[in-house]
Amino acid sequence: MKTKIILLTHGGWGEELLQSAQMVVGKIECCETLSLMPEDSISNYMQRIDAAIENAENVLLLTDLAGGTPSNIAGVYAKKYGTVYAVCGLNMEMLICADNLRNTYYGGELVDKIEISVKEKILNLKR
Repeated sequence: MKTKIILLTHGGWGEELLQSAQMVVGKIECCETLSLMPEDSISNYMQRIDAAIENAENVLLLTDLAGGTPSNIAGVYAKKYGTVYAVCGLNMEMLICADNLRNTYYGGELVDKIEISVKEKILNLKR
């Protein structure tokens, strides 16, 4: 079964990012967004995450900001569940990379491959 990708972001940024990525690569299957909005309580947000990961065999949480609430919560889930993995620093490159690599890798190996691939794509365009 394909790893389910869940984008955990502040505000509606995740929805916009997913739509933009799909403009580039087409439909990204088995991917959803969960936005943390100012009116959300932490417990409400976690209930939505619980519902999203329920019945999923493998889950990859991609989050926007290291140290932010979505990333902190993702870390809790990654430590609590053996089949939930989390990576922060979300951008379009990471999302497209995760979508492509999850066809070949899963779990910790998928996370390692994403980390390596995305780091290699950080470029100083002035050089």
